[in-house]
Amino acid sequence: MSSSNRRNFLKNLGSAPVAAGLASACQGSRRTLKKDPTGKYDVAYRKLGSTGYKVSELGFGAMNTRDEELVQAAIDSGINYIDTAHGYMKGENERIVGNVLKRNNNRDKVFLATKVYFKNKTSDELRGMMELSLKRLQVDHVDTMFMHMPDESETVFDEKWIKTFDKARKDGLCRYVGVSIHTNHADLINACVDSNFWEFVLVGYNYHSPTDVTAAIERARKAGLAIVAMKTQKRCKEKGYPNHNAEVTDNQAALKWVLQNPNIDTTIPGMTAFEQLTEDLAVMGMKMTIADRLSLNSYSQNNSVSSCRGVSGCTGCLKKCPKGVEICEINRCLGYAYGYDDIELAHENYAMLPTERRIDVCDDCEKCKVKCVNGLDLTRSVRLARELFV
Repeated sequence: MSSSNRRNFLKNLGSAPVAAGLASACQGSRRTLKKDPTGKYDVAYRKLGSTGYKVSELGFGAMNTRDEELVQAAIDSGINYIDTAHGYMKGENERIVGNVLKRNNNRDKVFLATKVYFKNKTSDELRGMMELSLKRLQVDHVDTMFMHMPDESETVFDEKWIKTFDKARKDGLCRYVGVSIHTNHADLINACVDSNFWEFVLVGYNYHSPTDVTAAIERARKAGLAIVAMKTQKRCKEKGYPNHNAEVTDNQAALKWVLQNPNIDTTIPGMTAFEQLTEDLAVMGMKMTIADRLSLNSYSQNNSVSSCRGVSGCTGCLKKCPKGVEICEINRCLGYAYGYDDIELAHENYAMLPTERRIDVCDDCEKCKVKCVNGLDLTRSVRLARELFV
């Protein structure tokens, strides 16, 4: 977006924050609507699990955001949930968010979440990562600290990690603890409930998600856990599916599908441009229409064999590779490169995969032995991964 349009966006939004102080926004109905400073958008707030807070049902996914003005504009527009992580941009993303929070008392206006990747780490190393995240963010605590990307449900019961996160909470590094789920969605959500420890679930959820993920989300929400949805939309450069509602874009229809679920507390679509922020803001307060459903059905049918549904909760290829490669994780990394158009982010996520699950171990396979239950050409995925990562 040009600097002129950026200035116009900020001017139109004004500088007055919509969100009331978090501590005072504890009462009232499940969903509250307010107007943004321009009076153009309905900004909707939902109760956040059992925390007593209300947050905007549109949160800000900062994962690959480099524009501090964009983060500030989101806060000014009424968004009061911000998500980042220790590993995003090798720490630069937390510094960007921290710079914004330091200005204009912004820290008091938002619910702040970050995540730490625990694999191949000791408890002391993980604690050090948490403390470094706070330093980068220039805060004395985050509101939620997530354990990032466990694969197996047993992990959320592991006393080693429970004690590490519990101590962080007791020591004031965070107010709440949660689990960030990128695979094996339903099992991990249910495990979080059964653990009686974790208070938040961050999970990939969109119109491709299988019914067992929706059921697990409902169970977790009824148990009092806060539910945050990610991977809600697929932003692509090319033309999307035929939209039956000219007033609603493809991405808006996808986001509306997620928000129609009353068990979702907030969402964190990744935003890197003011156009995306404007597009997503308009969705709050909208209802899901028949036209939206027709558009999503058209897209689903036309693209059923073109994208991996692993980030939506599909487990059809888990543990099927004879050499131990998790192809859904490979496809997730490819998605950052070819869906998000962010090669650096793709490499960062690929580097986080355990060595034994990387594409290197199957470099002698001419054809992928795993079959996608949705018809995706996994041999092509393997070829693309070799070209990009090996």
